[in-house]
Amino acid sequence: MDYLEPEQGRDLEGMRLALTRDVPAPYSMSARAIFDHHKIDFHAIAQKGGGTNDSLVEWTRHRNAPIALYNDESPRTGWLDILNLAERLGKGPSLVPDNIDDRMTMMALTNELIGENGLVWQMRILMLGLGGPERAAKEASRNPMYQDYGYSEEAKAGATERAQSILLKVSNQLSQQYEEDESAFFVSSHLTALDIYWVYFSQLINTLPEETCPTPGYLRKSYDAAGAILGGCDPLLISHRDRILENHLACPMTF
Repeated sequence: MDYLEPEQGRDLEGMRLALTRDVPAPYSMSARAIFDHHKIDFHAIAQKGGGTNDSLVEWTRHRNAPIALYNDESPRTGWLDILNLAERLGKGPSLVPDNIDDRMTMMALTNELIGENGLVWQMRILMLGLGGPERAAKEASRNPMYQDYGYSEEAKAGATERAQSILLKVSNQLSQQYEEDESAFFVSSHLTALDIYWVYFSQLINTLPEETCPTPGYLRKSYDAAGAILGGCDPLLISHRDRILENHLACPMTF
């Protein structure tokens, strides 16, 4: 993918999407997949994972990716704001169920999966803590993610249990769906944003093969180590991930 630096994208019109470059960052890749699903053209703006990203902060007041910037509207950074923007501007089938019960289920599960203090938040805390407290203290002095995620040894101690409880809830939802239809989706009878999110964020639990998702060695090692702490997950979640990726998303992944 061709990236622009923040200084280059700042004065452009249309859609600008700040994405973490060079690594399979789940938040960035899922946002990009949702925009691709809705056939929304965008300029990719480079963000460096774990970096200070000073020029991006100066422009958007945000350090992390993804950030969706449409014309002169306010920056969108949260998963729901970005999804709603794509739903408003895009084409093709909606990724949000029409049925209110299905819609509320999808929103709640997605927030538990990728929202603040959700599964992915807890996995990030576990990854930041790999190597022990001395290493964490040293890294915290140069990596703003430690502060962004509220890392502490106390937070790390509770992260595993919270992550496992969320993962179990997501697994139970999918199992119920598959009891009715072996070609099911997480919610309702068609592809939703939750299916897309799971494909990319499941990397933190069970990494994809290198030929499917080329991943730097240090990042794959961190994902594998954090996933091992949880003890794996329901195989149905992984087979579902692989089916959605094969049938609905771009593969192999590029970033």
